[in-house]
Amino acid sequence: MELTISAYILINFILILGSILQMATGVTAGMIIVPFLAMISYTLIPAPIAFASLALTIMMSYKGRKHIDTNNMLQISLGMFAGILLSIFILKNIKFEHLGLVFGIFILISVFISIKIKSFTLNKSINYSGGFVAGVMGSMAAVGGQILALLFQNHPLESLKSTLAFLYTLFSIVMLLMFYIFGEFSTAQFISGIYMMPGFIIGFFLAPVFSKYLNPKYSKIIVLSMASFGALALIIKSVF
Repeated sequence: MELTISAYILINFILILGSILQMATGVTAGMIIVPFLAMISYTLIPAPIAFASLALTIMMSYKGRKHIDTNNMLQISLGMFAGILLSIFILKNIKFEHLGLVFGIFILISVFISIKIKSFTLNKSINYSGGFVAGVMGSMAAVGGQILALLFQNHPLESLKSTLAFLYTLFSIVMLLMFYIFGEFSTAQFISGIYMMPGFIIGFFLAPVFSKYLNPKYSKIIVLSMASFGALALIIKSVF
């Protein structure tokens, strides 16, 4: 599907909103962005949006570099790598028309986890399993970031945002390399990613203006509500 200029303007507006909410709350933008982008075109997910989001996560990582927590990162990264490999196998064998249903279900799972699981102590098994689930969901539906947010939820907000941004940057780079090797990241998807980068960049610079007016607690409720609405709409659209 070839997208028009007006479509990319709408897409970048969605990305600006998602970026502002991510920087204000620490909740990953993918939960909001993915269902609405999928309604426009499944081809925007997961590789193009992951590539475009590097514009945001690299800047967030650099800005918060002093707050990045590298503890547990190696184990989580190894788990994510295994999840990426499994997702490539699934994507190569799933029918294209079923992708909307998959995306919607993964988003609802992310919302459910965000609401139900409040706290736990990180350990070796949680690091590997959490990284694995994040790898699968991130590679298939670009919503693995919320699983990573769950792992680091007890961190201060600045540490949470910068650590997730750094970890998601590493994840996206590895995922895109693996997708390219296995033929799941095309030139057309690369160009789509370039066209979507302005939304993330503009959102990064606008976020400080709006963040002071946003209460993270209530903003998170708004994010999860929007994500749930988008996911349900996507599932209904896919089924009917």
